[in-house]
Amino acid sequence: MQCEADSRDRAVGRDSRLLAASACCATLGAACILLAACSAPMVRPSADAAIARTPAPVVVSDLAIEPKTVELPIPSSPWPRLRARYAMPGCDYSPDVRQFAAQMASSPFHLAVALKDAMPFLLVVTEQIEKYDMPGEFAFLPWVESSYTMVPAQGDGVAGMWQLMPFTARENGLRVDGEYDGRLDVAASSRTALALLKQYKESFGDWRLANMAFNAGENSVRAALGKQRSIAPAGIAKLRLNQVNYEHLIKLLAIACIVSKPERYRVELPEPVAEDATALLELPAPLDLHLAAKLAGMDYPRLQRLNPAYLQGRMPEGGPFHLLVPATRRAAVEKTLGMLPQYAWRSWREAKLQRPQSLDTLAMAYDVDAVALAQINRVPAATATLPAGTRLMLPARGEESAPAPVATATPASTAGAGSTCTVRAGDTLWDIANRYGVRMEDLLHWNRMSRNATLRLGQRIVLSAPALDAMK
Repeated sequence: MQCEADSRDRAVGRDSRLLAASACCATLGAACILLAACSAPMVRPSADAAIARTPAPVVVSDLAIEPKTVELPIPSSPWPRLRARYAMPGCDYSPDVRQFAAQMASSPFHLAVALKDAMPFLLVVTEQIEKYDMPGEFAFLPWVESSYTMVPAQGDGVAGMWQLMPFTARENGLRVDGEYDGRLDVAASSRTALALLKQYKESFGDWRLANMAFNAGENSVRAALGKQRSIAPAGIAKLRLNQVNYEHLIKLLAIACIVSKPERYRVELPEPVAEDATALLELPAPLDLHLAAKLAGMDYPRLQRLNPAYLQGRMPEGGPFHLLVPATRRAAVEKTLGMLPQYAWRSWREAKLQRPQSLDTLAMAYDVDAVALAQINRVPAATATLPAGTRLMLPARGEESAPAPVATATPASTAGAGSTCTVRAGDTLWDIANRYGVRMEDLLHWNRMSRNATLRLGQRIVLSAPALDAMK
């Protein structure tokens, strides 16, 4: 796994952060959690492929879905669920555990606020611990490591709430590159970290040694054990390991101690509300996170906080394709995505209408469902005419990846009756109408075309009223 030098440096770095904040650990946790919303850069999506093709919409779910927010029951409290799974001594391990617990709880209010901010992530980790039958204490390991903060990567250092090294992450199946960093993926990084802990338990036979191996590195613990294949619990404290590694275990047990006996430390543990519950959507294609935020009815930074692993604002072509969203909005996201062609999921942008347009006409021009476009943009009716200056989220048109559409004609504002243009590569009726300042409805009438007409290269398109129409 990790070399001992890297592990030691990582442990010392984490320890200095936590010890410096021991008197107000929870306050630091709250501040870090707020910073996580900005941990990945907000990058405007690049244009997707040209929209000449119109594949059939991909239905993500066959559920009967209501587009509005769905009322869900409040998630069950994580605290009794975790206490029931405790497997280590906790408060009774040593006086050091109780002393450090008192330091952490020196500001009970701020500790409770920080735990409340971490609740969406804590619930995800709690579910993973139950799924993989792990000790409840390990739900607090991300708190020891990072105060449940999605720490962004810096060079070859640790990242994410579990503080995994890039080598360790890749060796255990997590993708780490410029588009996606699995260490910042709440669900994926939790699965990897818990699998590592279980592997260490199988190697060393004790969950405390498993925790120390996670912090110090497997080789460090193996070297400390020497030829011993197993060790009595009382002998763990006598192993020749760095003091930082022992303190890491003490801190984990101290947090578990506070949760087991919050009244002793005057801490009122926060309880989850419906908004804390999240749902993981597995998708068949990449999705623009700005579009996902619109679908989920939330601002982009909040969605990004739940999905910081996607570093470019959208899912990479090679995957993974999953999204963590508020459970109350899962149904709405699934339904609207099911109305859109799959190719239109990947790249969206904000556009400003230069003149009044109906949403129905826009939907036809962009080959998307009008109802879906209305729901994404919170427009009440698909047939409504939107005034000039309206800002809308629309699929990217592929300007950067396809040849620029070219037409030869004089703009309609100065052209005489019967002026035309020639269709070139990439042209659509919408492009031509916008370029020459004509209404889509007029363009269809003058050319006797339907809204779903397909253009051919070299085709002549009439841009103004024919002579007979002009004299009427």
